[in-house]
Amino acid sequence: MSGSVSVVRQLLAAGLLDELHLLVHPIAVRTGMRLFEEGEQPIPLTLVSAQTFTTGC
Repeated sequence: MSGSVSVVRQLLAAGLLDELHLLVHPIAVRTGMRLFEEGEQPIPLTLVSAQTFTTGC
């Protein structure tokens, strides 16, 4: 669900997601919604794969 942090957070809390594809962009913005808030109950996740682009980003 691209661009819908609030819906993804609700689905995670309800245990309705079994797979996440996270893209990390090296940008410092300081605003916006966080997918994982500090102080929340941790969600057990397992890294299945990771890919670094040729530019290092």
